[in-house]
Amino acid sequence: MASSGSWLVDARAHDLEPERQMSDNDIRPDAAAAGREGLASQLRELEAFVGRAAAKGEELPPEALEMIQRLREIVQALDALTASLEQK
Repeated sequence: MASSGSWLVDARAHDLEPERQMSDNDIRPDAAAAGREGLASQLRELEAFVGRAAAKGEELPPEALEMIQRLREIVQALDALTASLEQK
């Protein structure tokens, strides 16, 4: 049985391994587009939820509005990534 501190040694050993850099072969436009569509779908669902709640006069947590903003930023970033990959 490993000692309770063995995970720390494992974590340190992992930190010493060189990080692998992404190459052009790792980036796939179809993967970016698929990820974008899933997030865009979640964004639409969250926007619809917020719209329904607002129409009912329900109070929303500030995190919901912040999440919408962050999802919009991510979707826009994925759009830009996909566009840049298509130009290659």
